[in-house]
Amino acid sequence: MAAPNEPAIPENISEAVVDAEKKGFPVVWLLPLVAVLIGGWLIFKTISERGPEIVISFKTADGIEAGKTKIKYRDVTIGTVDNVTFTEDLSDVLVTTTMEAGADRYLTENTRFWVVRPRFGAREVSGLGTLLSGAYIAMEPSEQGQHRKQFVGLERPPVLLADKQGTSYHLHTKKLGSLSIGSPVYFRQFDVGEVTEYQLSDDHSQVEIGVFIESPHDQYIQEGTTFWKAGGISLSMGSDGVKLEMESLVSVISGGIAFETLPELADSPRAQAGTVFALYDNHLKSLERPITVTHTFALRFDGSVRGLGVGAPVEYRGIRLGTVKAIELGLDPNKQGVTVPVVLVDLEPQRLASFRDIDRPGAEQQDQQKFEEHLVQLIERDVREKGMRARLLPGNLITGQLFVDLDYFPDAEPVKLVRQSEYPEIPTLPNPLAGILASFNKVLDKLEAAKTEDTLENLNTLLVSSDQLVSTLGQNAPALTAELQATLEEAHAALASLKAATSAEGEIGNELYIALTEISAAARSIRVMSEYLERHPEALLKGKGGNR
Repeated sequence: MAAPNEPAIPENISEAVVDAEKKGFPVVWLLPLVAVLIGGWLIFKTISERGPEIVISFKTADGIEAGKTKIKYRDVTIGTVDNVTFTEDLSDVLVTTTMEAGADRYLTENTRFWVVRPRFGAREVSGLGTLLSGAYIAMEPSEQGQHRKQFVGLERPPVLLADKQGTSYHLHTKKLGSLSIGSPVYFRQFDVGEVTEYQLSDDHSQVEIGVFIESPHDQYIQEGTTFWKAGGISLSMGSDGVKLEMESLVSVISGGIAFETLPELADSPRAQAGTVFALYDNHLKSLERPITVTHTFALRFDGSVRGLGVGAPVEYRGIRLGTVKAIELGLDPNKQGVTVPVVLVDLEPQRLASFRDIDRPGAEQQDQQKFEEHLVQLIERDVREKGMRARLLPGNLITGQLFVDLDYFPDAEPVKLVRQSEYPEIPTLPNPLAGILASFNKVLDKLEAAKTEDTLENLNTLLVSSDQLVSTLGQNAPALTAELQATLEEAHAALASLKAATSAEGEIGNELYIALTEISAAARSIRVMSEYLERHPEALLKGKGGNR
């Protein structure tokens, strides 16, 4: 029975039946599912588009910040720094970076990385843009070599980039001088290349320098090309006046190299990459014929060799024939127990026309020995028959430097080439300036040794003798005429006056004594001056004050 307030349910309404097998997908889960799919797609897309992760080691992390520092190639960002840590021994800094997708093919063993910061050099100023934007890591990609994910960064930007066209060559020299990485290379005062590297040779006997000549200027490098150091300022004095040479202000500061090919070698083949050239100290040295053969002779000098140094020239009438090799002390074979300066000189036969081909290609060692024996025979003949001698001459009065002069002296006594030591000995003559000063000193010694008192006494004795002669003639000549008697009396009076005047107390005698005393003092002063000039010949131009 229904409740009083409930509506009555019709009896003909059927009861609902639930069908469990026909349940549908809840619509409420559709939105989360779509979100999951989209998120998965984004994750997959991000992972698939993400580039490789690499590690670069640097000595310092100056300017590098995680999450901010970019990796760029030609100012295009291709990666970002993710993390900056140390190695286990704290010797290096490890920079972990994530590269853009597609960069994997360019990450090889030849790929290079370096930090771009403001840099100020003699040739250029770079990286000024990083003052505001901050430092970044530059990359030079390469597809050559094996793929890598760990790299060692460069501490300074590379001198040459892979896309730069040109040719590399090698130079060797005794000293590096003012050259450095990046020093310019000039051709006719145009900057056409730069120094890329330098190192000591394996035996440490010379310095090996690598240079890069940009295209198209590298076509002017031939096998006959000569290179020389163009850094600094070259000042020379010649018959046409003073000449000042310099390539550029940059070469004065950071050094430089210049090259040229002489007209007579213009037909030589073009030099291939890696060709080795000699690097000369200056332009004049590059013009000289290379000296590869020398023969040593000894010279013994009795006097001082002050002013002569190793490397001084050996000349014949102004033409260089050799170089001073060493200066030593040795025994004089003619004077027992006396040591004299011994100068060793290297004569360079290639400077003579008859010996120019001594090092010709294909020449054997035996041929060179014959050339040297022939040279010794020529020197021996000239010493014996033509009076060849060596002497020291001043080469520069300002610096006081000496050089060895070889010349012929027909009046010299004939002698043989001495062979008492390891080297043949060429006879020598004294320095002409030293001989002049020695003769002058002898005269001064005699003048200084003269006694003024004895001179005055001898003069007085002469006057007394003359007076006595006149008196005797006056007493024993009664037959003389009155005129002759008067003349003799006048002469007697004149001699008496002269005697009084020339005595030590007289006016003339006193002045003569003073004059001779001053001459003696002047002689001593001149002697001191000559001895000083013998030690310092440059004082003739600079004065004594310039030698302090």
